Amino acid sequence: MRTHILCLFILVINIQGFSQKIETDIFDDLKFESRDKQYTASLKRNIFDDLIFSDSRDNKITLENKYLHLEHQGVFENSEEKINLFRNLIHDYRHDEKYEQTYAVDILDKVVIQDNRNGKVEYGKDIFGNQTYSEKSNGIEKSMKRNFQGGLDYNENNKTATLQKDLYNRWKYVDSSGNEFVFGDRTWNSLKGKFKTEEDIFFSLIKAFFND
Repeated sequence: MRTHILCLFILVINIQGFSQKIETDIFDDLKFESRDKQYTASLKRNIFDDLIFSDSRDNKITLENKYLHLEHQGVFENSEEKINLFRNLIHDYRHDEKYEQTYAVDILDKVVIQDNRNGKVEYGKDIFGNQTYSEKSNGIEKSMKRNFQGGLDYNENNKTATLQKDLYNRWKYVDSSGNEFVFGDRTWNSLKGKFKTEEDIFFSLIKAFFND
């Protein structure tokens, strides 16, 4: 399962020359052709105000209108933002082939990302306003949600991790790989300053320690 990530430093290095090759047609759609003319791509707006990325390698990425308003506000009014989105899509998919993916928002306002390789990601908020995340890709299922004690639970194919306050009101991370960390106020405040939300802190800890 692939999700494109914006503003990567390496992306800036790799596609500095792309702007010279990106053109806007009379319909305000974007087109790109590589210098060797071996790769072409386009970003078009359909009648439903979705954006459709397609290229000469038979990749197709659909960003539905509701998703664009949620995650890319102003993309239709800001030409530079639209071009940057196009650049990212080119970078993410130009080495793939026959890959299809749709970014949508369901009736519960959850973002749903699905592809033609049995991959699926869902994220949003539950009825209490807490962030939730689930992913299925290559036979692996992952999920993150807030528990009734106010902590966070993560599951990945029967392996688990939790981020929960202990009896002394300190945040504690524990996972099924045997990792256990208790954070003092200074360390926790530093993490909050860097990652902003408890969910983002939790994901950073999972990425760093979960599979150790």
